[in-house]
Amino acid sequence: MIRLEPLTLRGNTVIAETWKESYSEDFLKEYDGGMVRLIRHDSIPCGLINVRPQDKDAILRIFFAPKTDQRRKLLAVVTERIIRLMHPEKIIIEQIDETLFPVYESNSYLREGDTYVKVIEPWRAILNDAVFDDEGFIINQGRMKEIPFGWFDTKAKGCGWISAYNLLKMNGMETKMEVCAHGLEKHSMMGKLMGQNLFTLFIWLKQQGLNVKMSLPVNGAALKMINETDSGIILYTHSRGAHYVTYRKLNASHVQIFNAVYGKRNHVMKASEFLKKYPLFPTTVVIGVPSKK
Repeated sequence: MIRLEPLTLRGNTVIAETWKESYSEDFLKEYDGGMVRLIRHDSIPCGLINVRPQDKDAILRIFFAPKTDQRRKLLAVVTERIIRLMHPEKIIIEQIDETLFPVYESNSYLREGDTYVKVIEPWRAILNDAVFDDEGFIINQGRMKEIPFGWFDTKAKGCGWISAYNLLKMNGMETKMEVCAHGLEKHSMMGKLMGQNLFTLFIWLKQQGLNVKMSLPVNGAALKMINETDSGIILYTHSRGAHYVTYRKLNASHVQIFNAVYGKRNHVMKASEFLKKYPLFPTTVVIGVPSKK
């Protein structure tokens, strides 16, 4: 669990002081409408943030303690928290650290002079925050009726582009929702009637530069693919038709599932149990991203 805690909580000020040689003298300065927080991951102190409003934007300073891992995930959580609290047009990271450039860029921040900037896309302003989890992954397709997809809307037919968006983000290639939806929509005539075409989705992901492979359409092959990959997309049939969801492997047996149960956070279960519980037929297909190990 990732928490952003006030410095007044459980000795956090003392912890922050131990890192003071690693950040600027005014890093902990409080601003009106802003916040200074200590980052904890599974109760372990791992960094600091200072956020302040500036016109319609949010200015972010972020520091990670030495040996902190999963920095991309931590920045994703910080970014999502800022969006929910301030709803800025842009988030601007100042006092940038060159060792963190890949972390910034994996969360779709782009270099602008001496800063990194993330422009918040217009669709985010349309959507309720409950559509997203704490990292900014889409988990509630049921609240996306406002977003078009082909001749329908995302609530009815958008699970394919949602799964693509989540998978790219999961692999450090965060792409705008609008780019995912329109990119897949225009390449799939069948998507206008039946939802996203599997092979179009597979090819489109490859075109984005993501290394993916596909299983045979049987549950045994699907489970094997999940076991051999770090993340991917599961296509199965449920009572309302075909559905795509994204998975992220947590360990040898368990995965985290996104958008299978609308709005469910931290949906964790064994991959084998998921394939027994959710598909109506044993014809599941998996598009997987091979492990980098």
